[in-house]
Amino acid sequence: MTINNLCCDICGRLLTGPRDGVRFVYHPGKPELRDAAGLACQACWDDAVREFGHAGKGRCASCGAVVSRLASLHLRRYDDPQSWRLCAPDAVGFLNTLRTVEPKLDPATFRFPFAAGTRHVAGDEGQDRNPE
Repeated sequence: MTINNLCCDICGRLLTGPRDGVRFVYHPGKPELRDAAGLACQACWDDAVREFGHAGKGRCASCGAVVSRLASLHLRRYDDPQSWRLCAPDAVGFLNTLRTVEPKLDPATFRFPFAAGTRHVAGDEGQDRNPE
């Protein structure tokens, strides 16, 4: 993969070298739909993930709400296999900080594309189950 635009996806600052930035990956619950071209300067990345808790665990890394695999945004550093999960409101908050997301998402109408038809079952640690 080639990154053509070496500017921070959040603030737009030109990143002059590989150590100036953090590559990140995100997807809406299906890894085959991942966007692996995220790039942020270190300061913006640190600010974006400052309040995040532990990766995984079936909970939103920002607010702690229970989330399922298909009803959360999975976000991670490119060089770290552990991802954070974000609930819809926190996913919208993160995605709307990116200059590459246009038009901006409306928090009132945002839905994860694959969340319909799934439900969270207590004790399944974030695994999705089809209600059928």
